[in-house]
Amino acid sequence: MNKSNNSKEPEQTANQGSTKDSHWLDMISMAIRTPVFDHQRSVFTNRTMRFGQIEAVGFDFDHTLAVYNCEALDALAGKLVADRLVEHEGIPREWLEDLPDLSFAKKALILDIDEGVILKTDRYGHVLRAYRGKEKLTVSEKRNLYGDRDIIPHVTDGDRFIQVDHAFSRPEILLWTALVDHTEAGERRSVWEKIRKHTDTIHRDNSLKSVITANPEAYIQQDPRTEALLLHLRECGKKVFLLTNSEWEYTHAMMNTVLGRDPERGTEWLDLFDLVVAEGGKPTYFDASSGRTCKPGIEDKILLGGNLTEIEERIGCAGPEILYVGDHIYADLISSKRNVYWRTMLVVPELEEEMVVQSAMPGLVRQLREVDERRISTEREVMHWKAVEACLQSIEGVVEEEKKGIKNLRLECHSARKNATDTLKAFIRQREELRAKLSTATNEHWGSLFRAGNELTHFGRQLEDYACAYTSRATNLLFYPAGHYFRSSMDYLPHELESM
Repeated sequence: MNKSNNSKEPEQTANQGSTKDSHWLDMISMAIRTPVFDHQRSVFTNRTMRFGQIEAVGFDFDHTLAVYNCEALDALAGKLVADRLVEHEGIPREWLEDLPDLSFAKKALILDIDEGVILKTDRYGHVLRAYRGKEKLTVSEKRNLYGDRDIIPHVTDGDRFIQVDHAFSRPEILLWTALVDHTEAGERRSVWEKIRKHTDTIHRDNSLKSVITANPEAYIQQDPRTEALLLHLRECGKKVFLLTNSEWEYTHAMMNTVLGRDPERGTEWLDLFDLVVAEGGKPTYFDASSGRTCKPGIEDKILLGGNLTEIEERIGCAGPEILYVGDHIYADLISSKRNVYWRTMLVVPELEEEMVVQSAMPGLVRQLREVDERRISTEREVMHWKAVEACLQSIEGVVEEEKKGIKNLRLECHSARKNATDTLKAFIRQREELRAKLSTATNEHWGSLFRAGNELTHFGRQLEDYACAYTSRATNLLFYPAGHYFRSSMDYLPHELESM
């Protein structure tokens, strides 16, 4: 008996040592990866979320797990669509040779397809910037189109206004911008419809994807953390699924490259997922009443099409127990948030670019905030002196000896108001210079994706309303432990800010 017990002691000690080593390695690994020291890797929280209560994490594929070389992808898609416009629509090739710079086309712009105008608006629909073709519209030109208040109804006015909400739309913007200069007002809608038709065609007929799959390394920016993230989530006991609109054949052809694996390894990548849904047809996929049912794939864990009830049944959890990570504000987030109450995380690659710009301009954002606070304070001072002046002007029927005193008070108020007004004008100039400097550094045409002056953009409002959290890359989720408490910042009302 003693011999038997002694023989087990080394094994037990070794196992305990292994567990202890693993524990310390996990702690060191997490300390190294912490986004406290690299805010570009952070996950930002709009609505508090306990990650420990999330039972399953789902991912979109394109522009989420698959990080594309957008310059190469946009050039390919633009060329294929341009060739079809020349061949099938008779558009002169030279009209399509002078495209704007790639930075001109960005997510979250709004297209007025009747007027041929591309817009950036704030959350209330005020038009902040507008271009027709490559020419920036003046204030008077904007007001001729959208009235004195520069307000458009976003995408609610029939189909006139279209929000650009996907990275695949950038080539369409560039082509349309080039063609608008060669068209009259009544022709612009039909030009846009032709661009849209041929864009859909190159995605459906495999002409785009066949080029990509023939040389995936040219179109994919491999992130070595992708496989580590999927393994980490499953090791933490969470179910992991893929839900994409892409066809199974394309997803399979690209996934090994996305993971940094040899493409010859076949379907081994499926071991990283509990379920894979291709040809999802989002956002309709999130409508359980659509009547769409799935088709079986080549393996049991692969489904083609269907609706979300099949995912929830397969993985054994539903609603807020599921976190879905995607890059498309409408197809991935708004529908899943409204219809099924999944928790949501939006991947916004542009966030990383803007943070790099801001970090290269240290103190500018803080300085802008301070100037704006002083502007508000000075504005109130001006209003105060105006009110006092108005009171003094309204005084009548005073005796002669009091008139001189009132006159002196009026002069004193006038001088104080003038000084405050001059100071206010200086603060306004300083604020506009700082805002222009920061905006131009972010994007010379459109400024920030998230902010329009003091307000959020239309995209920023959607981000705030529908994304529980957002980040620049899906793999940033790797930097947080399985039980992390994603805590949103406290909201303040204006009167609360006044007391701080």
